[in-house]
Amino acid sequence: MKSLFTTILDGLTYKDLSGHRQPRAYTVMSALILFFLLIAIGMSALHRYLLMSSVKTAPISISLSTEVPPQLPAPTQPTGDILIDCPVNAGEWSLTPTYISQNYQVIQPACVYMGLEKTIAWALAVREGYSRAEATELLGFDEMPIKQLERVMIPTDNGLSDVPVSFIPPNPDLAEWRLDSNNKPAVTYALRGCFRTSTVVGNRVEVWGSDYSVICLVVEDADNTHIVYSLKDHIYTADAIPMRSFLFFGYGAEQSWEWIGTQVTPKVEITDPASTANEREVVALMYDSEPWDAKWLMDHYRLMMKTLPENWQSMTDESEKQAILTGLMEVTP
Repeated sequence: MKSLFTTILDGLTYKDLSGHRQPRAYTVMSALILFFLLIAIGMSALHRYLLMSSVKTAPISISLSTEVPPQLPAPTQPTGDILIDCPVNAGEWSLTPTYISQNYQVIQPACVYMGLEKTIAWALAVREGYSRAEATELLGFDEMPIKQLERVMIPTDNGLSDVPVSFIPPNPDLAEWRLDSNNKPAVTYALRGCFRTSTVVGNRVEVWGSDYSVICLVVEDADNTHIVYSLKDHIYTADAIPMRSFLFFGYGAEQSWEWIGTQVTPKVEITDPASTANEREVVALMYDSEPWDAKWLMDHYRLMMKTLPENWQSMTDESEKQAILTGLMEVTP
């Protein structure tokens, strides 16, 4: 063992004329390289810590009243130059890949997302007890910002894929509540990137996105344990499993965003809400966005969850469920 140690020591140092050991030149260079490498690793770790700290903020304790205020304040609307200067022509937008996806990209300027957020607010409102008609009126839409499609063409690593989509019932009178175990709003939306619906081939542009020049993918994380449905005088409460779904929103010729369907598959069960929330925040940040939830809806549009029906927990009669289904089928989309 002593011989091995001496061999290593002789390889790293040498004895000068006075018999003192001195480090060899390459030993000094190696030590310097290691020193700067450790500094770089430390700076990288610090940068990652600061980034994660910005998205893993401590949960804010809030109390959402289930009472709708007598006079509902008007939704807050973005004002100033950011809205005036924001291009409405999708051809003027810049879509660039992120390191997590080449197909689902980030839009610049970020003010473009303001229009998308208004449609997201509508989707949140109809998950918090507002009927489709009420949400449409309160958010200033002329009609429901939805369009029922059967399929949506999306880009994949292997080319284009035509995927089937489903849709929420469009009955204007239908109301629903998605509730967690504390009877609070349970739905959060988050951006997963956008893509143009056209491809440049040589000197020719091939359009494959129907009426939409840009489509965005949004995850819907429903951490609900119950869903309450209400249609006219009928109320039905069903148990629910927390699920993640994938929604498509299209930017059309009328320069507005429409909810154009929910991907039939995949739908992913949420088994670790904390991990899902962390991932949702980090990825949304990469797309110059933020998660959209009940608190966001209240802060930006002054809409809080509507009052739950009286005795909703006991409304599990199957005849009520059938009455609601019958009422939904009577409305032609």
